[in-house]
Amino acid sequence: MSDRQRVAVVTGGGGGIGAGIAEELGRGGWYVVTVDPLVTLDGSAQIPDPEESTADRINAAGGSARASSVSVTDRQAVRTLFQELADERGGLDAVVNVAGITRQTYFGKGTEEDWLAVLAVHLDGYLNVLDAALPIMADAGYGRVLGVTSGSGWREADAGAYSCAKRAIAALTWQLGRQAPPGVTVNAMSPIAATRMMASALERARKAGRSGGGGISFLSVAEPEDLGPFGAYLVGEGSGWCSGRVLFAGGPEVAVVDEPRLIEVVRTDPVVSLDKVLDEVVPAAFAKAEANQASAGGGNPRFGPIFDQAAEPGAEPATVRSCVVVSDRPVLVASLKDALEARSFRCRQIEPARGFAEAAKALQAVVDDFGPVDAVVVAPSGRAPAPSVEGWERVLADHRDIVERIHTDAGWARAVADYAAEAAHPVRLVTLTDASTTGGRSRAQAAAQHARVAASATEGRVTAFAAGLEAPEDAAGRTAGGLVAHLLDHPEAAGLAGAELVVGDGWLGLRSHPRPIGSVTFGGPSLPDWLDGTLREIVGAGGLATGKETR
Repeated sequence: MSDRQRVAVVTGGGGGIGAGIAEELGRGGWYVVTVDPLVTLDGSAQIPDPEESTADRINAAGGSARASSVSVTDRQAVRTLFQELADERGGLDAVVNVAGITRQTYFGKGTEEDWLAVLAVHLDGYLNVLDAALPIMADAGYGRVLGVTSGSGWREADAGAYSCAKRAIAALTWQLGRQAPPGVTVNAMSPIAATRMMASALERARKAGRSGGGGISFLSVAEPEDLGPFGAYLVGEGSGWCSGRVLFAGGPEVAVVDEPRLIEVVRTDPVVSLDKVLDEVVPAAFAKAEANQASAGGGNPRFGPIFDQAAEPGAEPATVRSCVVVSDRPVLVASLKDALEARSFRCRQIEPARGFAEAAKALQAVVDDFGPVDAVVVAPSGRAPAPSVEGWERVLADHRDIVERIHTDAGWARAVADYAAEAAHPVRLVTLTDASTTGGRSRAQAAAQHARVAASATEGRVTAFAAGLEAPEDAAGRTAGGLVAHLLDHPEAAGLAGAELVVGDGWLGLRSHPRPIGSVTFGGPSLPDWLDGTLREIVGAGGLATGKETR
C-alpha cells in the first residue's frame, strides 16, 4: 500500500456491531464511510437521524469519517458510491458488510414478503457490495472484504430466510475466498453481541414459547463495540494470510468455523445393485456419521463385497407410496421416476412453480387430481455456468440469481408444510439442488440448513432431506434416483433428515455440518499479539506467536 490514508466502508455502520468496527477503524487512522439508510429493525420505515452519528463520533475523537444513506439493496448506488470514493481518496482498502434487517420467518411461518425482504438485504445486498468492491480492489491489487454470517446459518436454527441467507453467505465466503484476486481477501465474521437485532429476536422467541438463540442469555454476550478490535484486525494489512474463512466473534473469544467436509463416500457406479449398496451403507455408515458428525471408518472394512451383490428383500418399507416430482429437468425426472416406480411408488411430475402462493396452488391441484401425497421431490434446474469469465468473477456471476432460487425452494417447503398441517398427513420432502456451480453449491447448503429444522418446526409432520447434485444430470441421475427412493422408502432413512448429502459422478457422499474447529479465549476486547499466530495454526497456515502484549 502507499502512504495515503487507508479507506474503509462499513455498511450497517449507523449502530451496533457495524458502528463498533467503524469506530475502531477510525481510531486506527482510517478514513471511514458508514453506509446506513437508518431504518427500523425490520427495514420497513425510516428512523430519525440520531443526535450524534457514528461518523460524528469518529470525527469528534480526532478521526475522519462521513456517513452515507445508500442502501445495499440499491446495486447501482453502491457501485457509484464505491467508485466515487476510490476516485476521491485514491483507493478502497476495506469493506465491512454488516447491513441487515430482522423479520419473522421460519420453516413453516412468515410471509413471502418478509422472506424476500430478508434475502434482499442480507444476501443480495452483500452480493451488490462484492460486485462493487472487488473490481476496484482487483485493479489495485489490494483489498479486504469482511462479510457477516451468523450462528443461525451454520447451527441448527429455525430462522427461515435469515438462516438461508447467512448459510449462503458462509458458503459464498468459503468459495470466493479461494478465488479472490491477488492481494485481496474475503472472509466472514459470525458475531454475537447484545445488539437491538438480537434482543428483538430473543423477545420474539420468548413470546412464541421457543428457546431462541440456542440457549444464549442476552446478559452473557459482549457489547457490540467489543467486537470492533477483531473486525478491524480482519481487514488490516497483517491479515493477508486469511481468506475464505468464517470466524466466530464473541468478544472475549473467537473461533474458526470450518466448512462442510466429506466424512463418508460410497461408490454407486459401477455396481450390480445400487439398492443393495444404499441399503447396506446408508443406514450403517451415513446415518451414524450424520449423528456423530464423524466417520466411523479407519478400522477393519465395514462392508463385504456389496458392489458385486444383487439386492435382497429389504425391511418393511416406509408408508410413503405417492410422490410428486417437481422438476423441469427431463433426464433427472426420468431417473427419479424409474427408481421410484421400481419400488411401487405412484408418481406425478409437475413443473416447478415459483413463489409461495404458486407452489401451494400447484401442490393442491395435484392433490385434488391425484389424491393424498406422501412425498414431494423438488428438483428445479439451476443457473448455467457463466460462459466467459473465470475466478472470482465467475463465482459472483454464478450467485447472481441465488435469491430467486432460494425463494423457489422455500416456496415448496412452505407448500409442503402447509399441506401436511392442513391434511394432518406426514410428508417427506427431498430437495435436489443443481450444485454443479459455485452458486448452486451455496444454494444447496442453504437448502440443507433449512431442512435441518423441518421436523421440529412442524411437530414431526415434515421430514426433509437435501442433496446437492455436483455432476451433470445424465451422470448423477441414477445415483440421485436411487438415493431419493431410499430416503422415501427405507424405514431408517429419517436419520439423514437435514444431512448435507452430495451426489457426484459415480459416488454418493455425506458432508459434515459447519462447526468450530478451534477456539481462542483471551478475555477481550483488546487482542493479544499472539492471536494471529494461534489462528494461523488452527487453520493450518503455520506459525505460533509468543508475545504477551495486547493491542
